[in-house]
Order: sequence, then structure tokens, then C-alpha cells
Amino acid sequence: MRKLATLVFVIVVADLLLSGCAAPGPNPEQLSREMEQQREAERQQAEFRKGLPPVANPGRGQ
Repeated sequence: MRKLATLVFVIVVADLLLSGCAAPGPNPEQLSREMEQQREAERQQAEFRKGLPPVANPGRGQ
């Protein structure tokens, strides 16, 4: 009985590992699109920061 339980456990673990390996990842087009969106967001943030007035004491809340 113990051998059967061990065998079932091994089969379940192997199935989980194999199904995880077979899962498709994001395609290259989606990755490049997300990277481009990230770069654009960073560029917009930098442009926004350039337009802000200088702060006298950064980090002190004044």
C-alpha cells in the first residue's frame, strides 16, 4: 500500500513538473511591446520631472 501511495505521489509531481514546462511563455512580440511601453512611460516621467520647479530641501517635505 505504501508503494502505491509513493508511486501516485511521484506520478502527480512528474505531471505537475511536465505541465509547467509545457506552458507557453509570452511571445516575443508581446515582450517587445511591453518593453516599448515601459520605455515610453519612463520618457514621459522624465519629461514631467523636467517641468517641475526645483525643490529647496528634497526629502524634508518643505
